[in-house]
Amino acid sequence: MSEARYNVVLTGHIQAGQDHTAVAARLAALMKQPQEKTANLLQGRASRVKSNLDTASAQRYQAALEKTGAQVELQQQASPPQAPASDHNGDSSTPSAAPNPALQLEPVSTPQPAAAAAADTPYSPPTDDHLHPDEIRYCSHCGGEAPRLARICPHCRRRLPTLGRSREVAAVLALLPTGSWGFHRFYLGQWWGIFYLLFSWTLIPSLVSLIEFIVFLCTSREKWDEKHGHKTGSSLWIWVVLGLFMMIMLLGVLAAVAIPAYQDYLTRAQVNLTLLEADTLEDEIEAFIERTGFVPNSALDMAKDEPGQFTHGSWVITDNAVITVTFDDSASTIRGETLTLVPYQEPGGLIWDCTGGTLEPAYRPQECRP
Repeated sequence: MSEARYNVVLTGHIQAGQDHTAVAARLAALMKQPQEKTANLLQGRASRVKSNLDTASAQRYQAALEKTGAQVELQQQASPPQAPASDHNGDSSTPSAAPNPALQLEPVSTPQPAAAAAADTPYSPPTDDHLHPDEIRYCSHCGGEAPRLARICPHCRRRLPTLGRSREVAAVLALLPTGSWGFHRFYLGQWWGIFYLLFSWTLIPSLVSLIEFIVFLCTSREKWDEKHGHKTGSSLWIWVVLGLFMMIMLLGVLAAVAIPAYQDYLTRAQVNLTLLEADTLEDEIEAFIERTGFVPNSALDMAKDEPGQFTHGSWVITDNAVITVTFDDSASTIRGETLTLVPYQEPGGLIWDCTGGTLEPAYRPQECRP
């Protein structure tokens, strides 16, 4: 009677208390397959990974696979038909072997020491089942090793902090004004956040980022970790472009504040220079009145050419010695504006009032503001 043969089957489920991502990671390390493929084996559908094994080999495969946290079953194959007896001529007819069903996945055997190579199978329990250092992290509570994307420590069952890109941080960046600039996309390592920057002057990025804020918070942690949990950093050139944009934006803000302030300062300086030059004309008028006892009604009364010139405007003398200054093109901000200097007789001499004219108060000295 022939020995029973078995198929090793993954049921598609994990053992109670195990983390799906952690089981997929351990299974991928054991079978030397990408984690995406092993994760597909844990989606609730049975998959045969080895067939036609004797009892001892099948049990070793089962033990090794169950150590990853997956549920494994051994299915006994149907007994093959008995070969017919030889006839009197010594001839025997053996039916051709039926083709074996195609294997779902044949794991790659792990190298074994030469002394144990004959006795061990590819699924014999490994001497060191730790994951690669790039795929593990350490629990901050118990110090045990855990798969990098695991949410629960397999040793102390405590919740592990999120690695990669945080769902909450991305949502906050999308909600704040930084969302219209695409900062949440740069945070997720997605270069196309540059389009948010290019169109940030419109309301479109703001509306899109508000919708993304809601989508981020509604995304389950499993799906989020699967998509963004493995990301540890963004490309350098993304941060270079972002830094350049921020520098340009900062320079633009500074220019928007500094240029008007400088222009106002320059205009006030031009007005002060004009008033300083007018002091000389005021002294001449006061001297003329003291000498002649006559108040001039024009520059011709004082034998002066009219209109006269200042650095940033021209002047004329009208009735009762009123000086009217008109600013020219050299003072572009206040071109065409006027400033009047009206004399009043006081016991100590003339007092000049500079509050008249069309010049805005912001450009006048404090004493000349109406």
